[in-house]
Amino acid sequence: MNYSFIPVNDPYAPTPTEVVQHKLDLLALQDGETVFDLGCGDARQLIMACAMANVTCIGYEILPEAIEDANKNIKDAQLSDQIEIKIEDIYKADISEADALILYFSRSVLGVLSRKLENELPTGARIATHQFDIPGWSAEIEKEVLQKDGSIEKIYLYRKI
Repeated sequence: MNYSFIPVNDPYAPTPTEVVQHKLDLLALQDGETVFDLGCGDARQLIMACAMANVTCIGYEILPEAIEDANKNIKDAQLSDQIEIKIEDIYKADISEADALILYFSRSVLGVLSRKLENELPTGARIATHQFDIPGWSAEIEKEVLQKDGSIEKIYLYRKI
């Protein structure tokens, strides 16, 4: 199904490191898995995933400044053999091989993505997102995380059944 007619107008906003860590902890990554990050930004989430387990990572990004940051960060972390950045629309991403998926989009974009996730993710794939839930999906885990600045961030873990 083609979803590319729906624009993603969400801003480029890097996820705080402590939130990334909690999202990855919920995903419980295992060696040999494939991790996807749609809208991967500077690739920090993928780099941190590689530090947790021997995983292969694929990030999708279209913003030039984010792609530049991602490529530099991957090179600096010496993870070019584990992380690939694809300059491609998230709605066209082939997520059929994902064991785990990291997302950070508004609820409206997650609502559009929900059908793609349902149709294309393999059974058992895990999804971690924060701040916004995925409409029509039931979270397996909802967790509140206290950040350094005193704010609370909600993190969600989903599993494709």
